[in-house]
Amino acid sequence: MTTQNYAVYRTSVSGSEAVGYVVNAIVWDGVTPYSPGDGLAVLADPDGKYLIGSTYTAPAS
Repeated sequence: MTTQNYAVYRTSVSGSEAVGYVVNAIVWDGVTPYSPGDGLAVLADPDGKYLIGSTYTAPAS
């Protein structure tokens, strides 16, 4: 099983944490079921670019 780094970030505002605020960093295989919780999403971050407390901004599509 291959694992890599993922950032867990907010998809909705929570208190003083804005959308995109990185709340956690995890090592995950990307396959095993995992739910970050309501108002959160997971982003593959193999280079460790998104540290806890940083902000992820989704690229425009």
